[in-house]
Order: sequence, then structure tokens, then C-alpha cells
Amino acid sequence: MIKTCVIGSGLTALARAWQLKQGGQDCDILEISDQFGGSIQSHRAGDYLAEEGPNSIQLNSSEVDNFLRSIPGYQDRVVAASNDSKRRFILRNGKPMGVPTGLLSAITTPLWSFSGKLRALKEPFIAPICPKKEESVADFARRRLGHDIYRYGINPLIGGIYAGEPERLSLRYAFPKLYALEQKYGGILRGSIAIMRADRKSNAPKVEKQIISFKNGLAELPQLLVAALGEAVHANVSISSIQKIGAGWRVDWNGKTHIYDEVLITTPAHALDKLPFNESLQKALQPLLKINYSPVSVLTVAFKQSDVDHPLDGFGVLVPEYEGRKILGVLFPASLFASRVPAGEVLLTVFLGGERQAELAVPDKDTLLATVLPELKELFGTTGEPTFSHHRHWPRAIPQYNLGYGKMLAQMDAIEKKFAGLKLAGNYRDGISLSYCIEAAVSKEGHLIA
Repeated sequence: MIKTCVIGSGLTALARAWQLKQGGQDCDILEISDQFGGSIQSHRAGDYLAEEGPNSIQLNSSEVDNFLRSIPGYQDRVVAASNDSKRRFILRNGKPMGVPTGLLSAITTPLWSFSGKLRALKEPFIAPICPKKEESVADFARRRLGHDIYRYGINPLIGGIYAGEPERLSLRYAFPKLYALEQKYGGILRGSIAIMRADRKSNAPKVEKQIISFKNGLAELPQLLVAALGEAVHANVSISSIQKIGAGWRVDWNGKTHIYDEVLITTPAHALDKLPFNESLQKALQPLLKINYSPVSVLTVAFKQSDVDHPLDGFGVLVPEYEGRKILGVLFPASLFASRVPAGEVLLTVFLGGERQAELAVPDKDTLLATVLPELKELFGTTGEPTFSHHRHWPRAIPQYNLGYGKMLAQMDAIEKKFAGLKLAGNYRDGISLSYCIEAAVSKEGHLIA
């Protein structure tokens, strides 16, 4: 029987460990702190609930759905977002404007100019780029959809997902499914139609696409996995050595020696040099330390509902770079999920920093409030003081799949080939969304992006 040592306890680590356990394989999950879940952290203070990292999971595949349903206790704790989650906003000229949800709304929306809409109609007739050429997300969007929809569609989306720089992000690696649409089908619209037709003909069980969280916040997901894994999970672990021995691995932790067939490393790329590998492996890992992570500060504030002019009837607002604002976006978590604020109040989760304005991602809450409150007043008509505030600073929040990222992925493949039994996994390998983390964990190859 294969025995695996999983280092780290983020979603990638816990999901892979649960997948192994369900397959009858043995594993140890080693966490150096007393906190599980990585960036998935929820803060409860009485009737207030603030998410410090990811806010929800996009359920859009049978793999993710089946995996989640396999976790004991999942069905009793999961909650689906309200219908307001379908309504999204993008800021234009200082006002939140609804993102089109269909053909008619795309034609009539004031979010995009008339000329911008006409330009987007050319998309099905634009030839795919040569696969030998790597293209940025910004160049791809302008080439296929035009400048206006890039500025008030794709640009704010990148700020909301990656907190990244669209001119530097690689389409091929940051959005592999979008890249595949063009390469396989010739374009976004053609690919989308082809996939919809294939789905209609498929006999595979259909999964209702929805956004989910949990009754007491997203952190319940790693908590459920930790409970299911039981004694395999170890907190406050001190690892003194990780060494390749013959066909296996020796890991010394908490003063004892343990032998494993495989070692799965799920720590962030920037922390790989903190692990006690031998000199040869440390040298091989050095290039991965150069992976850039964007800094992000997350500030959650509550107001009395009567002190906010905007109805907050949606998922949230993304802010284009061209608006010249100091925030990347705002979510409306209490509009989506119940029991996040006391009755008669509303909740706003604000994101600052990223590659766009890294200097605004600061650890001091008072500084953040001084930056954010004037913005919220202008955008949503907030008045008075917040009834609640909570913040989390992430100096290295989100890995950036920038141009040339293929070299990093090739380096990961080379390391795994040279050091048999070592696996590298995490959001710097398989995409940053929680759905991607789960899909990678349940895949036979152990990762998605090659």
C-alpha cells in the first residue's frame, strides 16, 4: 500500500488527502501551525461573519460536485447563494452598472459603447493566434473583443480574480479553458456554442451551476475535511528533514522518523525554501521562488441598511483600472448568504492592492478604513460609521501566471521526474480558483495544467 506525506493543509492538501483515503491509501497531513485551510479563513464575531480569503465556491462540474458530496457532514452545512448572485456590476463613470446576462441586455447595456458592441460582433470571424505565440490576457481580449469591452469587461475581471496585471498575465496559463476555446474551436462564441451542444447531447448527469458557501463561512469546508481525515491530520508539526532514500522518502517530524512512498508539497511557492530538503533539491526549487504573488488587503465592513443608498442587490462590483479608484472591487456577501450580519444591516467586503496598486495593501486597519470609507460613500452612498469592521492582510496573496509561466511549469515537471515520488501542488500549479484546486486533487495525474 502506498503511503503519502502531505505537507500543508490548504484545500489542495486536504482534498488530495481525502481522495487518497477514499481510495484506501494511507497518508499523513503535516501542518506547522494550529490553523488549517490555508487562505480559506472565516472570522465570526457574534452575528457578523467576515471571510478573510475566498468568499465562495463556483460549483460547475460533476467532479467538484461529487467530491464535495463525499465529505461527511457536507450536505448539512452547505448553503447556496441567493438569486442575487446572478447579478454582477462593473463600475463605469463612478456608477455600478449591471453586467449583461443575455443577448438583449448585451445590446441595450450602457456599460459598453455602441461602437464597442459593434466591434465585439467581429469576434466569431477573427482567426486564432498561432499556438507557438504566447499572448497576454489584455492582448487576447483587445484582439478578439475590442478595446472598450477589454476596458470595462476583462480588465476589471482580472482585478477581481487575480488582482493581477492583464498586460502581463499569460492567457494560456492563467485562463487555460479560454485559451482552449480559441485553439480548438476558433473563438470564444464558436467554442461556447460547441460546448453547449455537446452538453445537450451528453448522457452524463447534469450539474446545476451555482455558488455555494457554508452556514458558518467557507472555513467550514477545510474543517469538515480535517474531521473526516481524523488522526491523519497533525497540527503544530516540526519538520527537521525531508530526504530521498532509495525508492521512497524519509521525513523526520516531531522527533521521529517516518518512511513514505510519496511526498506531496502544497506550501506556496514562495515558502518552498523554508522546508528542510537536501541541497540538491533546494537548488532545483530555486527558480520557483521567483513566482510573483500579488499583495491583497481584505476589509469587511458593516453598515445599517438605512445608511446605504445602493440596494446591494447582487454579487458585487468590479472596478476597472480606468476608473482611477483605490479599490479593486467590493462583494455583497450578506446579500448572497444568510446569517452574516444582524437584522437591518448590510455587509461589504472590499479588496485593495494587487498588482495595480500594491502600495494600498497595508496591514493597518485604520489606514485601510481611511482609504475605503470615502470610496464607499461615493459609490454606494454610505453614511455614518461602520457598525463592524474586520481586516486581513495578505502580503503574498495570489500567484501570477505571467508571460513565460510555461518555464515554471516545465521546471516543476523536471523536478518531479528527477526526484521520483515528489509531487508539487497548489494554486501556483493548477489555477487559483477553489474549483481548480479540487479538480486537480481528484484527477489521476494530480494536476491540471501541463
